[in-house]
This record gives sequence, C-alpha cells and structure tokens, in this order.
Amino acid sequence: MATNNNSSSTKKKSTTSTSAKGPTKADLEAQIALLQAQLALAQAQAQTAASTSTTPAAPAINLTAPSTDITVVYCSDSLGYAKISNMELHFTRYGETFVMSRSQFDELVGKYRRWFDLGILAVSEKDITTAAEKRLKVDTELGLDAATLDSIGGMSAAQLDSLWRSLSTPAQKTSVITFYKKKFIEGAAGFADREKIDLLDRLTNGGFRREQDEMSGRWKIHQTEM
Repeated sequence: MATNNNSSSTKKKSTTSTSAKGPTKADLEAQIALLQAQLALAQAQAQTAASTSTTPAAPAINLTAPSTDITVVYCSDSLGYAKISNMELHFTRYGETFVMSRSQFDELVGKYRRWFDLGILAVSEKDITTAAEKRLKVDTELGLDAATLDSIGGMSAAQLDSLWRSLSTPAQKTSVITFYKKKFIEGAAGFADREKIDLLDRLTNGGFRREQDEMSGRWKIHQTEM
C-alpha cells in the first residue's frame, strides 16, 4: 500500500513540474515576429511622414496658348473708317491702336493694302515679324508712338530738343511737328509754350512762325500778312 501511494505522489509532482515550464519556443518565436512586424510598420510610417513634410510640392504649370492677335496703328490725323468681317474701325486720332485676330488682320491688309502702303495704317512694332511677312511698315518707321508724342506736353524745351535730336527718320520728325501743331490748336496743356515753339521754329527753319505770331497776338491783328 505504501508503494502505491508513493507512485501516485510521484506522478502528481511530475505533472505539476511540466505545466510550470512557461511559453514554448514556438510561442516566443511568434511574439518576436509580431514585434518585428510592428517595428517595421512604425519605421515605414515615420519615413512617409518625414518625406511628406520635407519634400516641396511640385509647382503648378499653367500652359497658355501663344497670342496670335495683331495690333494695327492709325498714323493719320484725319478721320477715317474701315470695315472687315465682325469688326468696324473708326479712326479718330493719330496713334490710335486696334487689336484684332490674325484672320481679321489678313482681311484688313487684303482689303486696305493701299492704306498701309501710304502710311495711313501701320503694324505695331511689337508685331514686327508679322509686318515683315506681309512686307508692311511698323509704326515707328512712320512716326513716333502715341505714348512718346503725348509726353511732349510735359517736356521742357531742353527735353524736347533732346528728343528731336534722337529721331532717326524724317517721318518721326514729321509726326512731332504734326502732333504739336494739332495740340496747339486744341489748346492742350503744355503746348502753348513759347520756349518750345521758338525751339521748333528754329529746328524746322520757320515751320512754327504762325504759332509764334499767335502767341504774341500778331496773327490775330494782321491775319492778311500770313
């Protein structure tokens, strides 16, 4: 009986000892694999966040089709009128500009080529390539641009003298003379200037004698002498 009791006690001790050993090797390997996967995921997320915060966004690129519009300049002081498809041009002053499509421009040249040949119309200097294709003159070949002419009223006689001496063509000088006389008749500010009129009279060999007389009052008194 004593022997049997000892055997039973021995079996119980053996069972208790086996269950207290803890996780198996397979359990540990599974835990290690899980931790490695979590670490790899955390590293990947950190790299993605760093890349997003430090890499500048690519600049937006706006593609704009090149403009094919052509600018035509009116180079006459008289009133005029021209009509082409879907466009009417009313000419009222020297240096007036009209912007039109290439097809409208081609039609205008085809219909009013003589006006371009006579210098009544010209192509803007910024469209000089188009002018060369059509064998047309640009506005600066016929006279000064409107902005420069308009600035004459605010010039001193010395500045006007410098402008005159910088002109390279007779057409440019003619545009100054014509423009100044027109503005003088209109009574525009800065053009009833005796010093500038005396300067232009010298530069044109007496071309502003009438304006001088008007400034002094002689023309109004002795109109028949003019």
